[in-house]
Amino acid sequence: MIRLLAVIISLVVAVSANAGEWKLIDSGVGLIEEGESYDKRLKVVERNSSWDAKELYENGAQAGKYRGNQLFAAWLQGPPASEYLNSYGTPVWMYSYRITYPDGKTFEAGPHGFYPPGFAYFGIRTGGYTNGNWKIDWYIQHRDTKEIRQVATNEFKTVYGQQPCSAISEWKAKDIGVGLIVTDENHDKRLNIAERGNSWDAKELYENGAQAGKYRGNQLFAAWIQGPPASEYLNSYGTPVWMYRYRITYPDGKTFEAGPHGFYTPGFAYFGINTGGYTNGSWRVDWFIQHSETKEIRQVGSSEFKTTYGR
Repeated sequence: MIRLLAVIISLVVAVSANAGEWKLIDSGVGLIEEGESYDKRLKVVERNSSWDAKELYENGAQAGKYRGNQLFAAWLQGPPASEYLNSYGTPVWMYSYRITYPDGKTFEAGPHGFYPPGFAYFGIRTGGYTNGNWKIDWYIQHRDTKEIRQVATNEFKTVYGQQPCSAISEWKAKDIGVGLIVTDENHDKRLNIAERGNSWDAKELYENGAQAGKYRGNQLFAAWIQGPPASEYLNSYGTPVWMYRYRITYPDGKTFEAGPHGFYTPGFAYFGINTGGYTNGSWRVDWFIQHSETKEIRQVGSSEFKTTYGR
């Protein structure tokens, strides 16, 4: 009896430890590329919280044919499936989802298995629901214990025959990058790029002071985005309506998000990058704009780079 109890306790401990291994990396609604590598890489082209259902239908996005292979979809990204295998080498976590349509009706699907890199997605067809609020709830389910856990929720709106906000098309990214910028007394008046690149030596950046904005006096290792001057997107009160947000994805898959913040008057923004303990690996910076009045959020670009430690 004691031995049986010990086995049960061991199983409970093992299950509890395993249950904590799945962590959300990203979820969203928007356009993704569905090419030959659809099961190997999740490539998000555009995300937003408001969409024109008429345009999505007419341009083929609801059938995965926009610009060749872009699909209007919802996605969920977690750790690689190899990180949550059971003793038989089978991924223990699966996913399911529930869609709540604008009229309150729901549809549920799953559980299904994630693709090996750890993501899943499904195409969205608006059908007769051309106007209204949508909600997608994501869940993971443990194959062995049947534990179910809600891990993400995405909400968006659809309209029919018009853009949700006419000002969206007025904001376009002119430049996005990672590198060294000059942070002198004109740091808010001019984006002065000293060097850009997609591969950096973290040891050198630390030792030469670039991560503290002291390289060659005032150069900072940073990520930046450049758009139109703030004067081009003012509301009736003379206040800029577009703000920016960003998300950093570290080499281990963890993320950090910040914003919304206001652009400098000429239309650019930047933030310093401190590599910390992430001295080797691949990084990603995703940029978003957010409308201060309508709360529209749109992904407008991304930068990817690598760090090593010592050349």
